[in-house]
Amino acid sequence: MTSPVEALREALTAQFASDPAVMILLGDPIRLYDERSTRAAFPHASWGRIETHERGADGVRLLEIRLGLDVWYRDGEPGPVLDALADSVTAAMLPGLPDPVLPEPWRLITLTPAYRDVFATRERRLKRGLLRLRAVMGDASQTQQGDLP
Repeated sequence: MTSPVEALREALTAQFASDPAVMILLGDPIRLYDERSTRAAFPHASWGRIETHERGADGVRLLEIRLGLDVWYRDGEPGPVLDALADSVTAAMLPGLPDPVLPEPWRLITLTPAYRDVFATRERRLKRGLLRLRAVMGDASQTQQGDLP
């Protein structure tokens, strides 16, 4: 059984792979890896830290997920890649688009870019961009009809 975090990462990876603005910057197929690659062409991205917190009250179970995406860029600025990834996440949450496929009983309530920044590394020519995403999922089996948006 796929965990809700794994399903969300897979859905985001598919979203990025189908976004022309992201593909222009990260290639086709996109250079997005489960962990940092020392052999990948630049720029490339990798999944970073994941935090999950269970929340909720009065019969509503919520799962807050924070996902980190690292962008590695040599001899340039990762800012445009961060912007394209953040825009892709925002576009994925537009009304009318299909919800990501999540395991039962989870349903995605919100997904937003929460933070972005660029950092210098020990290697002078290499920069690291960081994009943090915040998602909130609800357990649809514990709610009354209409409780979740």
